[in-house]
Amino acid sequence: MKRHKILAIMAMFALVSLAACGDDDDSGNEDQNADDGPSAGSGAGTDTSASGGTGGELDAATEAGSGGSTDGEPDSGESCWPPDGVDRSHLSDVGTTDPLDYSDPGLWACHPDHDTDYCHTNIDATEVLKDGTYKPAPHARAADPEFDCFYVYPTVLLSGEPQQTDFSDIGIVADPLIAQAVPFTSVCEVYAPLYRQIGLNATAEAVEGANPALGLQDVRDAFAYYLENLNQGRDFVLMGHSQGTAMITAMMQRDVDEAPDVRAKMISALLIGGFVTVAEGELTGGTFKNIPLCSAPGETGCVVAYVSHAKEAPPPATSRFGTTTEEGQEVACTNPAVLAGNSGRFRGSYLRTSFCNPTFAPDKPVPAEITTSFALYRDIIRGECVQKNGFSYLEISVEQSEDDTREPPGYRTTLVEGIGMGLHLVDYNLPLDDLVDTVIKQAEAMP
Repeated sequence: MKRHKILAIMAMFALVSLAACGDDDDSGNEDQNADDGPSAGSGAGTDTSASGGTGGELDAATEAGSGGSTDGEPDSGESCWPPDGVDRSHLSDVGTTDPLDYSDPGLWACHPDHDTDYCHTNIDATEVLKDGTYKPAPHARAADPEFDCFYVYPTVLLSGEPQQTDFSDIGIVADPLIAQAVPFTSVCEVYAPLYRQIGLNATAEAVEGANPALGLQDVRDAFAYYLENLNQGRDFVLMGHSQGTAMITAMMQRDVDEAPDVRAKMISALLIGGFVTVAEGELTGGTFKNIPLCSAPGETGCVVAYVSHAKEAPPPATSRFGTTTEEGQEVACTNPAVLAGNSGRFRGSYLRTSFCNPTFAPDKPVPAEITTSFALYRDIIRGECVQKNGFSYLEISVEQSEDDTREPPGYRTTLVEGIGMGLHLVDYNLPLDDLVDTVIKQAEAMP
């Protein structure tokens, strides 16, 4: 298992080195639809070029790394999650040439019209109180949410295949869905499209033939289909992590940033664990032309973005997370606690109690007697946006009050920190309640 763990983490790190491959494949191409915004039905058409825009948006698709938790042994890619009840037998090989038809409900990992899917999974938590005792913290899905969340999952394909083309069993996407997207069902209707993301193998090598532009095209088409057929004029939040954030970012540059009618319905975009940049000391001037970083509670039409590192383990000089080589630019960092109107420690941090792939478990597990999906810790972890040694990131630390006798939660994975990825695997989970609170305040402020 130790060998598998090292190889899988190496595979995650390999993805941050794929940008050069993407540049070679796509240099000289122009994005013919970059200024068009989404069109009806098929939306982004058939454009699969990887250039256009600013801030290295599609390069981020190959830089952003693997995110969230993934399923199966690193060298098998198999899932330990049972099927979600949606018939996808016809999607065992969708190929790499034709566009995907997002009117097919099977191409959505989460969709409100599904009788059952992973977004219906029970994610109740057990809260660990300051005196070390426990109390239930049930999760309640919103019965009739007033807005939507459009979520794109991180890298889950570690089987050696260059592209995710088998959607007959989507259990490999369940871990990040449950850790990152499903908690938001308390406030929004979650739509999560499947897409032909690029894959990694377990020897830390780029899989020959991987094409990030194909995944981007899928995300563009899925979002266009959502706007045309599912949105019904509702406000929405865009959400991603790692490769998912890279795809959402690139899609936004083409289909949102310069489309005022679409921007007007965007509550915010959670572009976490990626490479959003701004001009130094500014809220704009980088990845996006018209979409600023969020800077205060209740601001709308803006971006929440950060990468996180433990205070005890700042990013090493070799890290690609939190730094940019673009002159006059810095990687964006927005503190979810500040945006939630919380001046103290994070309101609620949710740590998984089990993992399909133990590669992604932290060094220190949650208490064994907790059997719910999450262990919940309140008022014990603090985040602060810092700039240190050329890196801009959300610095995470444990901060206990005098009356707090709890054993501090375990959230660090030292092997991941050692290759410069910091707390990438728990980017969403540590400030989760503050992220949800941020979105609630923003939704309430929409005109």
